[in-house]
Amino acid sequence: MTNIKSLPIRKEVPINETWDLSAIFKDEKALKESQAELTEKTKVFKELYQGKLKQSKDSDFILQAIQDYEKLYFIAIHINAYASLDFSTDMRNAKLGKLNQEVNLLLADFFANTSFVDSELALIDDQIIEEVIKKTSHYKHYLKNKLEDKKYLLSTETEEVLAALSPTLNLPENLYETIKAQDMVFPDFDVNGNPYPLSYVAYENNYAFDKNPEIRRKSFSAFSETLEKYHHVNAELMLGEFTKKHILSKLRGFKNATEADLYTQKSNRELYDRQIDILMNELAPHMQRYAKLIQKVHGLEEMHYADLLTPIDPDYEPDASIESAKKYISDAMQFMGQDYHDMVMASFPERWIDFAQNQGKSTGGFCASVPGVHPYILLNWSGKLSEVFTLAHELGHACQSIFVEKNNRPLEQEMPFYLIESPSTAHELLLVRSLLEQNSDPRFKRFVLSSMIGNTYFHNAVTHLLEGAFQRDVYDRIANNEQLSADDLDSIFYHNLKKFWGDAVILDKGCEKTWMRQSHYYRNLYSYTYSASLVVSTDFYLSLEKDSEKQIKNWMKYLKTGGPLSVIEQAKIIGVDLTTEKPLRNMIAFIGKSIDEMEELSRIIL
Repeated sequence: MTNIKSLPIRKEVPINETWDLSAIFKDEKALKESQAELTEKTKVFKELYQGKLKQSKDSDFILQAIQDYEKLYFIAIHINAYASLDFSTDMRNAKLGKLNQEVNLLLADFFANTSFVDSELALIDDQIIEEVIKKTSHYKHYLKNKLEDKKYLLSTETEEVLAALSPTLNLPENLYETIKAQDMVFPDFDVNGNPYPLSYVAYENNYAFDKNPEIRRKSFSAFSETLEKYHHVNAELMLGEFTKKHILSKLRGFKNATEADLYTQKSNRELYDRQIDILMNELAPHMQRYAKLIQKVHGLEEMHYADLLTPIDPDYEPDASIESAKKYISDAMQFMGQDYHDMVMASFPERWIDFAQNQGKSTGGFCASVPGVHPYILLNWSGKLSEVFTLAHELGHACQSIFVEKNNRPLEQEMPFYLIESPSTAHELLLVRSLLEQNSDPRFKRFVLSSMIGNTYFHNAVTHLLEGAFQRDVYDRIANNEQLSADDLDSIFYHNLKKFWGDAVILDKGCEKTWMRQSHYYRNLYSYTYSASLVVSTDFYLSLEKDSEKQIKNWMKYLKTGGPLSVIEQAKIIGVDLTTEKPLRNMIAFIGKSIDEMEELSRIIL
């Protein structure tokens, strides 16, 4: 039975469970000095280049403007990283909140005052831009992207206004996070006369996985009842965000927000629809079998939505201290070579990772890239081996960040969004590989396979897939000028859940509000890309059986590339052909085979 204590406040957390932001700035004084430096240098930059850049025919002058802008951009990234990361660990801290707001306003001012760079580059004759491209080895892809972006830019004045308004335009996401971290208060729930403290983190990291069905179901019910209180405001925030994106996309010349988001992903509607439709139809039967296996193993009379995250063998799952996590990660990364291994393991002594659970901390986990320093990883460490999967996942992002930074300029560093989760999910599969090599016991093997399905594939190819299907439906309805309400959002999400789970799962009251639990909706079409990236990483993982040495080299090249290539071109580096349905079906077959093995192992164990 889960024993959850009230979370400590941030200052009570042991320092060795926190990250060290001093690698970005020594202290807040240094941050303030950098803020002043950015303001002053931005003023000089604007005076030097605004109005002159668009009239210039001098390739050296244009190149110098880009280099000077990049230096300012680099400073801005560091300022934003320090303030936002600090705030993310204690969002109830008024001082950190004010500092974060101050930085957001500073950055809005910075981007407003430098927005003319894109607008004026768009006004320069293409031939002159081509001359600049020939002259430099650093900004070729950046400038080629600017040539492609020309047709979607608004006037210089309009772009400056939009940049200045970014704090207001980003308000829906900020309010969503504020409500989630600061305003939502969850009541205790009772099981057999025993009270259990409830919070966002406690539910999502602990109770949802509890082996006791009463705890799972009652915590879900209490959790959902609290979400219900914020139902309408969350709907207004989401619909406001999606409507804003639709309007801005059309103003820029796109058909709708979907087309605009796919353009930034270097992807297309065919890949997008294929990803969602095939998994909704062909992965669903396998996951229904997985749900029935959970029901059978645990002897449940009914299989509920609140039971879907139940581990197949919770009594077998080892606890995982932070120290033991280092060993698990080290073992898994050895396969990729010593240099790769050492790069990953530097994250522990250099304190890239914030492990602690505390009041006011952002939920879930993420990895933030800070060029010139190192990545930072936020976790909410539950002390279970399943959490090692999350750590491996975020370390995959960290590795991609490091490889890209070493081989690309700051303005050219981002991997296509469609593929952004492939390094992270590949790490999870490498962890699975390592664990299976360590022990051949049937129960351990079932535990590892069920962890892979229940963590890697359920989270990325089911949870995020259903979110992606929901977002596609809502985007399309807004594009068709439909007026939607909070209840409509519930109905859309419920319909997709019913389609995916069929009669295998009883959909508990509150399941329809699962859309309220995801912040990725405020970051373009992020949710569906998890399953898209997992297709690529699964194909890479399966190819390791044929020629691991060659594929590891290809993988390093894949990570180094950054963002110049299209989704299809970049996937080809590791031999994944996204022009066909084959990689998708390879992943579905792999999931099906893994569930077959789990069913067979369960017969042996029982």
